[in-house]
Amino acid sequence: MTSIGLRRDDHGVSTVEFALVAPLLLLLLIGILDLARIVTAYVVVSNASQEGAHFAMLSPGAAPSAIASAVRARAAPLDTSTDKLCVSASYYDGSTFQPWPSAGIPASSPQPSSIPVRVEVRYPSSAVTVLIGRFLGGAVSTTCPLPAGTTYFSSTTTVGTRR
Repeated sequence: MTSIGLRRDDHGVSTVEFALVAPLLLLLLIGILDLARIVTAYVVVSNASQEGAHFAMLSPGAAPSAIASAVRARAAPLDTSTDKLCVSASYYDGSTFQPWPSAGIPASSPQPSSIPVRVEVRYPSSAVTVLIGRFLGGAVSTTCPLPAGTTYFSSTTTVGTRR
């Protein structure tokens, strides 16, 4: 009778294997979803920067708030509040990029000339998983209303306009 009791019992083995593998599969799934969310946010920030530069190129007399509104309209899937999405516009005055004036780019010469316009969009990044957060750390914000030390995505688009 003791030999029957020593027989191999396979009941419950699959349950134990599942209990060992399930956390790893769940972590992998969360990591994939986290990476997809971060990549989507980066693509939206990049497209919003391009949209803002396109708007600034077509409307060189626009106020900075109008450029920011165009960017926020394009970045609708993200949290577009002013404390999250930072938009800065500037133009090249011949020697350096200057902040966008409230009345738009000043008419500096009677002849139309190409003026480079730059729009930068920043959005804070946050990863749910530690592993993804270490790989996609981003840059640390020193400007914008983002809290100091916040990592963010940044996209800058430069185009030429006539004024």
